[in-house]
Amino acid sequence: MGTVPTTKRYAARIVLWVGVFLAVPLWREFREPAQPAWNAFLAAFLIALVLGSFLGIRHLQKNDIEVGEARFTSRP
Repeated sequence: MGTVPTTKRYAARIVLWVGVFLAVPLWREFREPAQPAWNAFLAAFLIALVLGSFLGIRHLQKNDIEVGEARFTSRP
């Protein structure tokens, strides 16, 4: 059993969080009205960031990958 919840709602929450609390503030901070090429690059980067977070969570969910602390077995 993986440590990432397998619901689609969880993936949507991650994407919403990354979009609202990361991508939007970065857009507001780094957008330059007189630089359309920079704005296009920035928009593509931020869209890729949000899409990558969604695809990463879905990969963890579908492949039942555990995320968390490493556990080691040692002899007493």
